[in-house]
Amino acid sequence: MNSKALPRRSKLSDVAKAAGVSPATVSRVLNHPDIVRPDLQAKVRRAIAELGYAPDAMARALSLGRSNTIGAIIPTLGMTIFANGTVALQKRLREYNYTLLIANAEYDPERELEEIKVLLERGVDGLVLVGDRMSAEALALARQYQVPLVTTYVSESQFSVPAIGIDNAEAMHQVLQMLLDLGHREFGVITVYPAHNDRQQARRQGVFAAFEAADIPLAAHRIAEVPYSVAHGRTAFKRLITADPAITAVICSSDAFAIGALAECKYLGLSVPRDISITGYDDVDISMHTDPPLTTVNVPAAVIGRLAADHLVATLNGRPPPLTTKLPAQIIVRGSTAAPRSARKS
Repeated sequence: MNSKALPRRSKLSDVAKAAGVSPATVSRVLNHPDIVRPDLQAKVRRAIAELGYAPDAMARALSLGRSNTIGAIIPTLGMTIFANGTVALQKRLREYNYTLLIANAEYDPERELEEIKVLLERGVDGLVLVGDRMSAEALALARQYQVPLVTTYVSESQFSVPAIGIDNAEAMHQVLQMLLDLGHREFGVITVYPAHNDRQQARRQGVFAAFEAADIPLAAHRIAEVPYSVAHGRTAFKRLITADPAITAVICSSDAFAIGALAECKYLGLSVPRDISITGYDDVDISMHTDPPLTTVNVPAAVIGRLAADHLVATLNGRPPPLTTKLPAQIIVRGSTAAPRSARKS
């Protein structure tokens, strides 16, 4: 019987020889790429591809005392901002040879705690959370398991956990200042109630603080606090503009509210931004395709996802990251804002 011999499986030493580096360098590229020069990484990865080398992940994990998995608890994958951030997190972790396990908490603190327990019991090496409202029990569990945490979409944490995000309150100050610079003085606000997460709470507090700092009174009938949805944004806008037609600009704490407001403007025959300006927050993909395109605050979800991976891997490799990584808030000015009629030159 003729049997065809299987090709010999490439070894780490073969990769080292092909790349012209030491076996230790190959090992570092596989396990700790963040400490290897980019040019050496490129040589090693090229040799790996050419030889078809497949490292034994189980052996590597056992030798390091790790599972090479990271857990992420996401409030919902139904929002573009979290989906984009999670994709970026997964891609960056893959570069470090980590696998991402994802759990959906559905904005439920008890569900989040249960998912944290499950991920810790599965032996994840680190956890990525969203926001800064983790329970004391969740924090104690992570410390009991000696698993590092990173929290995202906030710029600082009250729990001495590395945090990555923009300053949501400061971003609202910038939105108001932009509208003031355009000449607006008559405002309406649509924000979330109940503020079921700390990011929305910070936006809510931030916009009210911004009005106070600018010494601009905001009457109760100019504030709409509604549950999060496009439909509620639409009904909230109608209520505001019906109660006070003098409003020239409406600040929304999410793009969902702003998109609802734009729809209601069209229904009411109001021209945006000729008759009224509208701003959103999040810069979801559809915001550039609304009519008119929406002026909004960009939340750099992909950057946040990549940095979360970098911070966790650095911590696991004995190089703790800074506790605060504050990303700049960027207002994306599009077609939904302009000077009010009263401020335009005739």
